Parts: sequence; structure tokens; C-alpha cells
Amino acid sequence: MQVADLNGAPRETGDNQSEIPEHVRERLTERIGDKEAIRVACESDLLLTGRFGSAWLVSTDSKLISYNPGADGKEWVSVDLSEVRGLQKRDMQGTAVLEARLDSRAVPLLLFTRAKNEAVTNAVHQIQKLLPNPQPLEGLRPGEGFPPEHHWERRRRENCPKCGRPIPTHIGVCPQCLEKRRLILRLLTRVKPYWHIAAGSLILMFMITAVDMVQPYLQAILVDEVIGKRALGLLKWILAGLLATNAASAVLSGLRGYLMAWFGERLIYELRVELYHHLQKLSVGFYDSKQTGWIIDRVSSDTGNLQDFLAEGLQDFLRDLLTMVVIGAIMFSMNAKLALITLLPMPLLGYLTARFMKRSRSLFHGMWRRRSRIFSLLSDVIPGVRVVKAFAQEAREEQRFQERAMDYMNASVNASRVFATFWPTTGFVMSLGGLAIWGYGGWMVATGQHGVTLGTLVAFTSYLWRFYGPVQNISRMSQRLQRAATSAQRVFEVLDTKPDVKDPENPVPMPRIKGAIEFKNVTFGYDPNIPVLHNISFYVEPGEMIGLVGPSGAGKSTTINLICRFYDVQQGSIEIDGVDIRDISLQDLHSQIGVVLQEPFLFHGSVAENIAYGRPDASLEEIIEAARAANAHDFIMRLPEGYDTMVGERGARLSGGECQRISIARAILKNPRILILDEATSSVDTETEALIREAIDRLVKNRTTIAIAHRLSTLRNADRLIVLDNGRIVEIGTHEELLAKPDGVFRRLVDMQAELSKVVAVGG
Repeated sequence: MQVADLNGAPRETGDNQSEIPEHVRERLTERIGDKEAIRVACESDLLLTGRFGSAWLVSTDSKLISYNPGADGKEWVSVDLSEVRGLQKRDMQGTAVLEARLDSRAVPLLLFTRAKNEAVTNAVHQIQKLLPNPQPLEGLRPGEGFPPEHHWERRRRENCPKCGRPIPTHIGVCPQCLEKRRLILRLLTRVKPYWHIAAGSLILMFMITAVDMVQPYLQAILVDEVIGKRALGLLKWILAGLLATNAASAVLSGLRGYLMAWFGERLIYELRVELYHHLQKLSVGFYDSKQTGWIIDRVSSDTGNLQDFLAEGLQDFLRDLLTMVVIGAIMFSMNAKLALITLLPMPLLGYLTARFMKRSRSLFHGMWRRRSRIFSLLSDVIPGVRVVKAFAQEAREEQRFQERAMDYMNASVNASRVFATFWPTTGFVMSLGGLAIWGYGGWMVATGQHGVTLGTLVAFTSYLWRFYGPVQNISRMSQRLQRAATSAQRVFEVLDTKPDVKDPENPVPMPRIKGAIEFKNVTFGYDPNIPVLHNISFYVEPGEMIGLVGPSGAGKSTTINLICRFYDVQQGSIEIDGVDIRDISLQDLHSQIGVVLQEPFLFHGSVAENIAYGRPDASLEEIIEAARAANAHDFIMRLPEGYDTMVGERGARLSGGECQRISIARAILKNPRILILDEATSSVDTETEALIREAIDRLVKNRTTIAIAHRLSTLRNADRLIVLDNGRIVEIGTHEELLAKPDGVFRRLVDMQAELSKVVAVGG
């Protein structure tokens, strides 16, 4: 990158320089003169007045200058680098401001949105290298500093170094630059454990090819000897030979077909199992970034395409290649001139095939992207069909589906148009070779030259089409190869994804957790540049019940996600019984944490199977005991088949309160050391809430409990409450202690709920 030198002589610098438009450069020249070179330049998308517009921050060797065109009173801001002790940013709602910290004050330099966060941070790292008197900035709140420079270096590497395209999240490789040959070779390594099956099938294929080669030879004898010379005694032997070769070919083909069917199904079974196993290991963040239909398409459709290639396509290619070589040798032995005429169309066929492969690559990618969009829509709408009907949105969803289906149809039609042009064209080119053989060969037979008989010509033309058939099949192989390469790429994208949350290599054994939890200066954001939690610290005693309180978006659910280690913290640490949870195996951790969610998830199965999900080996007596403790036994016994009643997909046949009580029974049966309650009593009627509250009171005994509730009265029995606001802890205390603070956040929330209850009561 080059620095814009206002004298016209560019100088080399780092990668954090924005290109300065000519009109901005002219204004900067007027401001700083002709003798100073700009070392760093950064563009923002907001003016210091808060209006949208292009603003610039530039640094010379001696000054920091902010240029805000048209900002009344704030068009120019300038500070000497010698006075700057450091640079800081202050996060606001969707925006941030960059300030220069001087000895006694902070000077705003640049206002920008989150879209410019990386560019500003890169510029700041370069400017800090120019400061003559930098000092550590103390007293910064979380979010006011900048990530270390290596963080942005890592982010820059997320663009493919070869093509410059962004590398998809969680993949780590560029799909556009993956080498198809490497993909296929990697795919072929999966054949190795079953090489004997593949070899057996290959031998059978060679035998079938050899048998098929005999038939044209027998046809030549039939024409020349039986028909031409009236050797009727040979007729029965020729017919017997043709019958035997056809029968042998049929038997061998059937045996090979069975072997290859088993071979293909076994390979894809193992691939699907490996893929599903890997999906289970991936972190929650992966599923947050992917639609369900996208994942289903990988496990079902893409693996099916690979089965076709491994079980059929690859050996068909080898068979066709072998057939071409053998028939080519036979044809040259019969008549070299006719054989050379046969090869005349080959260069044109090769050219057409290469053009087709290049074109088909983008067509297949486009088709499968559109198909994934259809699956994603279905996976969203079908589970949410009640919402669709409740809001009378059937027509809208039909329109969305029609648009995506039409998009896929258009892509498929475009592909079919290419195929419809390619196959007839190749067929026509090969027919020219056949016409040439008949023309020249017929002349040779008619003139009696070169010893070519009618039988030889008939056999030659029969071999000719057996030769051209594999040629056309190999041309079609490009389509199968492209489909397989694309599917392999999509499957390997998942298999190559590294989980964000990894099991430690040498975990600390934790077979029995006591339940002490400590957050130590935890900062976390789903986007590393946008923290959700800021420098959180608190300690929970074993067996203590803690209530997490705060407005929506305060960070309550994020806190319990971190306790469950669905994500790893970016700064600080979380300890359980004094051990960093990153040093505890995920199995030990998750097996001792129970979760009751606001929206309980039930699997399609029986009531008993859902209760025993955390302990599949539990007896029916234990299941019933857990259901009784969860106040679920009575309603379960009223179901048509009791504990064997199927709950439907996601518990569709049960009410919300019934699903919640089954979820609580599931947690009771698991008997966890740490219990997470996320809005467990929300969205149910008063009677059901009382039953759930009673069940929860039994559940929380003798275990550490972290509870979230918007109905603050339900946390009255908590040992302590932690109040979060904008990702920061603002208050900690008992229910009574926090109520006694008239200006506290908790008291304000309680008063707001009380006022709302009065309004509801009056309106009711």
C-alpha cells in the first residue's frame, strides 16, 4: 500500500491506508501544506455531527487531523501527536467515537458505524506507532480499547489469498479455489478399506468387456462364412456362441451390480455416519450460522451424489477407458486406415468436452445453492406451520416457495439447455465418423481392394459403435465428475470445520462437580468486535440459587450459554470448583448440567423416551418418579396411551405447560449438579405456573441453580440476584436488599412490572 504524499511522491507504508479521493486530497493540501506526507488515512461513514457522510482521519509525522466536510463548527479537528497519550473508542448504540486522550481531556476525532470498525482499528494500530509519547490508558471501560493488532491480521487472512473472496465462516478454505482433483483423490481414499470388493467388481467388469468383444467377431464369421459362402454347418455354432456370450454377460453383470450396490451403500453409510458424528462435535456457533436445510442437504443429497460416483461412475469410467483401448487395438489390427478414420472426430470431441466442463461447473454450483434455499425454507416453515396459519400467511409462504422453486427451475433449465446442446452435438460429431467408415469401407468392399470383406466391415462398424459409446460415456462422465466434485466439496466443508469449543487434550477429571461457579473478568461477544458481556465477575457457592435479572438484551442468556460452554469467552475465564471450564472435558461438564428452557424442546417420540432422554437406561419406575416430582404424572396418565403416548414433532400434541413439565421431569431424572432455568415459567397460565413452581422448588434443592425470569416475583426465593444491564453487572444482592435501593435498576424493573400489572388489571 502507498501513502498519499501531497507532494506527489508516493511512499510505502503498511496495509492500513485508505485511498484518498482527489477533492479530499486538495483540501488536506490546503490545510497541512506541501511539506508533510500523510502516513495513515482512514475514511468513516459518519460526520462528527452525527449525520451520514464521508469523513477522514489522517496522520502525518506531527499531527492528527479529522476532516468532516460540511460539519458546521466541526469541519476540522487537529491535535499534535506530541500531545496524544493514546487513542480510545467509546461504543454507543450502533456507532462508536474515536478519541485522542490528551493529558487533561479527550478530543473526539472520528464518529463511525460498526461497518467501519475494522478499518478504524487498523488505522489506530498504525497511528499508535507514530506517537512520540504513548502512555498506557487506565480506567478504560470494556469496549473502549482496541483488539490487538494480530486479531485483525487473523481476520484479514479470512479472505482467500488466491482469489480474494471471503472464506465462508467455520470452513477455513475457499470453495472456489479447491482443486477438484484433490477432492476426488481424497474421496477415493475411502475406497481403501474395501479394495477387495472394488477389485472383484473390476475383474468382473473386465470379464464382461472381454465377452462383449467376442460378439462382433462372431458376426463377421456369420456374414462372410455362413451367408457369403453358404457354410450352414457353422450357423448353429455361431448362434450358440452369441447366446453363450449374451448369457455370460448377463450373469456377470448381475453379480457385479450386486457387489457395487453393496459397496456404494456401505461407503455412503460410513460417510453419513462420520458426517453426523462430526456435526455432533461442532459448536453451537456453527448451527447459529447455518440453516437446517443447508445441513440436511449435505447429509442427504450430497452424500447420495457421491454414492453414484463411487459405486458406478468411477468403475464405468474405467470400463469405458479399457473398452476404448481394447477395441482400438482390435480395429487397428483389422484395418489401420479405417481405424484412423475412426479417430478423426476425437480432437473436436475433446474440445467440446473441455468447454462443457468449464460451463457445467458454475451451473451445478448454482443449482445446488438454489436447492439448499428450498430446503432451508421448508425447514423453517413446516415446523412453524401454526404461526403461518395463525397469521394467515399461507399465501405469502406459497409465494416465497414458488419464487425459490422458480429460481431453481430456471437454473435447472439453463443447465438442461447446455446439456441438450452438448449431447446431440457430440452424437452428431461421432456419427460423422460412422458415415466416413461406411463410405470409405463400402468403397473398399465394392472394389475388392485391401482385402476388406463385407463381414469385416460389419464387424468393424459394430466395434466402431462400441468404441464411440464409451467415448460419449466419458464425455458424460464430466457431468458426473463435476457433480461428485461439487458434492465432495460441500461435504468436506462440513468435515473440515473445526469446532470453536474444543475438548482439552488433557482434561481435569471432574466425575462429581460440587457446583461452585466463578466468572473472572469475562468479556464475550458473538461477534468479537461487539461485546455482549463486559468484564463480568461473580462467584456462586455450591448449592446456591442465583437469579439473573435485567432488561432484554442485558446478557442473561449469554451468561448461561457460557456456563454450559456452548461458547468460549474471549477474555477472562469461568471456573467450576476452581477449574477453568476449558480444562474440563465436555462430557464431564454437560453430563452434570441440567437445562430447562423457556421453550422446551421435545423430540418426536413417546413421553417416557423424552423424560429419559438424559438417562436412556432409566427404568420406568424412575421415569414415573421424576414425572411425579415434576407434577406431570397426573396429566400423563390422562393421555390416551399414558407414558407411551407419542408427543408429536417438538411436542405438538401437548400444551406448553405440559411440555414444560416433561422438560422439568427430564432434568429431575438426570439429577444434575448445576441447574439452568431459562424463563421456565413464562407464557403459561397461573395454575400451570403454580404447578411448575412447585416442581422447580423440588428440583433446585441441593444443587447450584442459575435462574432467569422476567417475572421478578418468581425469584423471591433466590439466595442472591445479579442484575445485568447492557452486558455489565450493575447490582448484586438479595431480593430485599435490592428492593431497598429506590434508584436501583432492580427496583425500577419491579416498579415497572407493578405498574404494568395494574394496567392489565384495570383493562381486564
